[in-house]
Amino acid sequence: MGVSLATAASGALPQSFLNVAHASSVNAITRLPESDTARFAWTVDDGCSPDAVKSYINFVADNYLRLTFFVYAGVSPWQTHRKLLKPMVESGQIQLANHTMHHPLLTKLTTKQVQKELMNCHNFMERNYGIDAKPYYRPPYGGINSAVINAAADIGYTKPMLWSGTLADSGKIGSAKFMNFAHQAMRDRGIVLGHANNMVAPNHFDQLLEIVNSRGLSTVTLTDAFGD
Repeated sequence: MGVSLATAASGALPQSFLNVAHASSVNAITRLPESDTARFAWTVDDGCSPDAVKSYINFVADNYLRLTFFVYAGVSPWQTHRKLLKPMVESGQIQLANHTMHHPLLTKLTTKQVQKELMNCHNFMERNYGIDAKPYYRPPYGGINSAVINAAADIGYTKPMLWSGTLADSGKIGSAKFMNFAHQAMRDRGIVLGHANNMVAPNHFDQLLEIVNSRGLSTVTLTDAFGD
């Protein structure tokens, strides 16, 4: 049985989901390529909170950042905030990538079920934002294996993205612990995992921006970094 989104929202995920991508052995991507510029990819999953999604959009716009949302297409904020978000997607400042339609644990699904989850999300983004989100996807909960990778690749999703560090904010987390995760995660060549399921990160945007600026980091989308 897969891990439910309710479990994710409660913050009760297994430690392997919260801290380190546990499936790097099957060639999922966890770091950015080397560059002359100190940079990291700020990636934000799910989008269960309308307020959090809107806050992220405005934060990126106001501070000239670049960000990748991994869209869980089965929740409403991606339609609610379409008019606000779409111009930033069109400009490339925000990238949308695939996080499936219903947020299942893909390793528990058949090949056809994996492909259906990805393609339903793909079609949602194409219909609402006019984009082809291939080749980037993130398996919910970081759950991935060679069968998932092969199923996704067969439909054009060839870049499974995990993470090098996490904000651990899928559910409730105290301020001090959250900021400790942020200090560990926001580093050169990092792929940082955050969530737009609550207001934990938005309530700390000033502190997060201070980390970025004090370390001389720039933010990039996945397309910026990998060129696809």
